Order: sequence, then C-alpha cells, then structure tokens
Amino acid sequence: MTESGTARRIRIGISACLLGQRVRYDGGHKWDGSLVEALGRHFSWVPVCPEVEYGLPVPREPIRLVGDPAAPRLVSVHTGIDHTEGMRSWAAGRLAELAGESLCGFIFKSGSPSSGMRAVKVYVSGSTPVERGVGIFAAAFMARFPLLPVEEERSLQEPALRENFITRAFVYRRWQALMAGRPGFEDLEGFHRDHQQLVMSHPDGRLAILERLAANEEQLPFDQAAAAYLRALLAGIKGTVLDSPTEANRH
Repeated sequence: MTESGTARRIRIGISACLLGQRVRYDGGHKWDGSLVEALGRHFSWVPVCPEVEYGLPVPREPIRLVGDPAAPRLVSVHTGIDHTEGMRSWAAGRLAELAGESLCGFIFKSGSPSSGMRAVKVYVSGSTPVERGVGIFAAAFMARFPLLPVEEERSLQEPALRENFITRAFVYRRWQALMAGRPGFEDLEGFHRDHQQLVMSHPDGRLAILERLAANEEQLPFDQAAAAYLRALLAGIKGTVLDSPTEANRH
C-alpha cells in the first residue's frame, strides 16, 4: 500500500545520524544506506539530532541514562553533568515545531540515550546496566504524538516490519487529509469503507471494533470516536493488542 511520485512523498522524522550526518559524540554517524534508500522512495526526511540541537558539541563527552529505569536521568559519563531538564525543555520546543511539519511517522536510533524507543541501557548505581530505558527525546515525542507511527531503524531491517511501517505511515497521511476537511461520522464511515480490505488482511477481530466506532454505536463525541478509531486501526495493522474500542481514550 504505497503511493509513488516525488510530490506524493510524505514527511517522516528520522534520527539525523541515520542519514549520515556526523552528529555522534565521536564525530561519526550511523548511516543506514539500505534503510534510507529503501524508504527514501516513499518518504521525505525530516532529520532531528536531539543532542546537537539541544546544544552539545561534536565531538562531545558521551551521555547515558542513569538511575530508575522508569524515570532515568540523562547524565554525562565522565563529568556527571545532568542534562535531563535541559533536554526536556529543548524537546518541548522542538516538538512544537514538529507539530507543524505534518509528520506521518518517525524513525529513531536504537540504543540512544536520547532517541532510543525501547531497551536503552540504564546504569543503575552499583549494578550492571539494564536494558529497560527509553531515550529522553523519544519518550517526549511518543507522549506528544501517541498515534504517530514510530519505529527504530533496527526493527526496520526486517522486511515485513518495514512494509508494515510504510503501510501505517501512508494510512496516517490519508487520515491527516481526512481530518483537514472538518469531517463528521459520515466521513469516518467512508474512510472505514476505503480501508476495510486492509483491516480484513490483519484478522484479529479489529473489524468489529472499527465498525462500531465508525457507526458511533458507542455514542461518543466525534473527536473522541475518531481518535479511538485511528488508534484501533493502526494497532490492528501493527498487530498490537487492543482490548476495547474506548481503550484509545485512556492514552
């Protein structure tokens, strides 16, 4: 489920180092040619490097997550300087800018203390690191844009997961177009009909949930029903468990 043509490419945020930008702490990059070239046929990139944009130099002292894995601090390895609040403050402003970029997804750098989505090393005092953290910027991004398709570059090496991400991004772009037209439930039902075959290709019982939401059987306000519908649709494509049609409204 893709669309061709440069004019139709949709905007995807990406960790700048994956594009070959020399923004790493050691002055290097993490150019991922296979990923960038495969997805570049569909997407227009919006690069972000939290650490450099926040104000850290290149090269620089490395940073890492420390403390409680559920609420880690972002700290310089050698000097112990705590960048947590500074990074969060910068992130709030950057996320406000990104809200105007019409992004349809984001690809994060795995393992990064600023941009890793999951399993980032957290150094707990007196023990070896545990891989249970989330990068400070990535956590803020996902909290600000909870419905936006996101993945790490490591996951996207798997062809099936890469194609799934592309599908979710294009569905999200179509959703943006729908929402730009001041829609109502009639429009939501039309969107559902247009994507019914896609939903049926991911059989997990999601179709019934989506049909109830589109028909407003729950008698929800439109904005609430629409948000629940999009969450259920994208979760279904991704294969995420969703217990009820109103679960989306608890996020």
